[in-house]
Amino acid sequence: MTNDFLLKDYNPTLALERGVEMVPRIRRLQEAFLNSKQPVIYSTDRHLKTDFELKKWGPHSMKGTKGSKIIEGLITEKVRVFERKWNAGDLRRIRKGELLFEVEKGTYSGFSDNGGRPTAMDSLLRKLGFKAGDKLFITGLHTNCCDKHTAADAWFRGYAPVIVKDCVDAFDDPEGKLGMGNDRALSYESYWYDAEIRSSADVAAEITKRP
Repeated sequence: MTNDFLLKDYNPTLALERGVEMVPRIRRLQEAFLNSKQPVIYSTDRHLKTDFELKKWGPHSMKGTKGSKIIEGLITEKVRVFERKWNAGDLRRIRKGELLFEVEKGTYSGFSDNGGRPTAMDSLLRKLGFKAGDKLFITGLHTNCCDKHTAADAWFRGYAPVIVKDCVDAFDDPEGKLGMGNDRALSYESYWYDAEIRSSADVAAEITKRP
């Protein structure tokens, strides 16, 4: 949910401006999770000039640029950032009660960095007490790319992905050039990764009721 992916003033080629409509819904989910003392983790493209992905998509969400910043309207105050070159010491610096994190990445999946190196995602989840079978609620762009690959890597690690259907979106794909559009991607993730497909209102209600 960075400026480059959502606002054409930043990136006229890749921005999906209708995705801005998701911001209030994602914000309400963030508030529900944080108020229930459950973590919120951004998985954010912070590209470097050496990232192989740029050969396909061109420069976007480049580290250090305004285009790589989380879009205004989402909660970012006091977020703890795990940079691309993270280490175990970064995990040890997490303070008790911290709930808002950002994991930088250089390619599609929130778990895999450029060249197949792991991001901090799995280590962070385990540090926070996540275990096999626990649910990971996935929001943001794009259903047929970053969401899809993150859901796959979550499932491969034993987590239970949940796709929040009104908090994800993708470019339309009427000619099949992208492999699948939003609806097909949701069906794919449901079938192959056993992902639950839920509404944000349903998820918020569940989270609020948790002890």
